[in-house]
Amino acid sequence: MTWLYLLAAIALFAAPLASPLPAASGMGPLIEALSQQTQVPNLVSGVILHNRLFDTVAEVVVFTLAAIGVRMVLAADPERKQIRSLNDAPSQVLCELGSTIAALVAAELALRGHLTPGGGFAAGVAGGTAIGLQLISGGADRSERLYRLYRADLWEKAAVMGFLLIALLALLELTPATGPFGSLLSGGWIPVLNLLVALKVTLGSWAMVQRLLRHRGLL
Repeated sequence: MTWLYLLAAIALFAAPLASPLPAASGMGPLIEALSQQTQVPNLVSGVILHNRLFDTVAEVVVFTLAAIGVRMVLAADPERKQIRSLNDAPSQVLCELGSTIAALVAAELALRGHLTPGGGFAAGVAGGTAIGLQLISGGADRSERLYRLYRADLWEKAAVMGFLLIALLALLELTPATGPFGSLLSGGWIPVLNLLVALKVTLGSWAMVQRLLRHRGLL
């Protein structure tokens, strides 16, 4: 019976490969219309932060609730007095190098995500990866000091409130003057929303990963 299920699953996934994909006709006018509406070359960012902005607001709220949930769940757990981390020099160097590269990629995706492939969510993932690599390479204590010194929790809340406020202005069609198509200042509120989403996701990931590491250790 197991082989029968396996063959049925293989046939189910292989069936779409038996026939060619239909020709993508009539996409030119749609792409042209989206480009004129959003005024950015990256149509994905344009759709997420313009045509589907209301859905993106809900996604940011859900991510915020997830971060709050992690804090509430781990609040009652005791903190570890000693956190195990990578202790061999080659691994630490590789993690720090990867963290630097991920941070640079995050900045690039946040600043130019509306012009090239990328965007706020991708930049936030890259930023969270950079922080996570620092944490597992022995920088947990330093990271926590920096988090408290620069009040990253307040910046995270400010990013959420700023995103909601600008999203409201965008939904009310109160957009600022934009630069020429393809420039860094094109797209109205889209570049600003990208930056705020990147900041929110990065700081939220920092808070969650740091709290998980502090209470549960290096997994």
